[in-house]
Amino acid sequence: NRLLAYIDHNSLSYEAIKSLRTHLIFGMPTEGKSGHRAKVILISGESPGVGKSFISANLTEVFAQLDKKVLIIDADMRLGELHKMFNTDFNNGLADYLANKDDASQVSTHKISDFIHPTSMDHIDFMPRGKYPTNPSSLLTGERFEKLMQQLNEHYDYIVIDSPPILAASDAIILSQYADKVLMVTRHNKSIEGQLVYAIKQLTKANIQVDGIVLNDVQSGMMNKYSYHYSYAYGNNK
Repeated sequence: NRLLAYIDHNSLSYEAIKSLRTHLIFGMPTEGKSGHRAKVILISGESPGVGKSFISANLTEVFAQLDKKVLIIDADMRLGELHKMFNTDFNNGLADYLANKDDASQVSTHKISDFIHPTSMDHIDFMPRGKYPTNPSSLLTGERFEKLMQQLNEHYDYIVIDSPPILAASDAIILSQYADKVLMVTRHNKSIEGQLVYAIKQLTKANIQVDGIVLNDVQSGMMNKYSYHYSYAYGNNK
């Protein structure tokens, strides 16, 4: 649970996150879905423990470096731990907002702001997972979440959604309907290839295109023979 900008900003990992940002920028449409301002990036994995929250948080940070207004949502309402990376707690978040029984058509921007929290980093807001609900998937399929995304889309340049793993819950399939880009995180020497393939097939069945696979936790020695090693060393005098 760490943000590379603070503890490892000269690392291969940090350069890799910036490279991912570059590919996303040039691969995304000029406008978000349905003409909205925000471009929405959903990040999931095939199973727990692959590092999807690590990728989500650090990708959010490098997008904010561009002076863009970024919101990161912890949509893993069961076991999300993004709040630890932002040194806050999980209360007053997504689950709490969705569980509110008010008429969705009457929700104001001010009301939504009660569940969005500023961070210590410029241009980054955070919506934690909230208190664990009894029916996370059902909450996401309701009108209230759709209204939430419509309003958030008007106030941010990028929205990063950290989703539950594909094989653990159906939430990612629901959330993907709102995303401009869908990324799958898998972990070197930990993930099982068959599980990754099966998870992608589940998304494909739902007519969701996976736009990229992020291979996390690759040891730096394995990269030495590739050009990325030179990219890291270039201009680095330390």
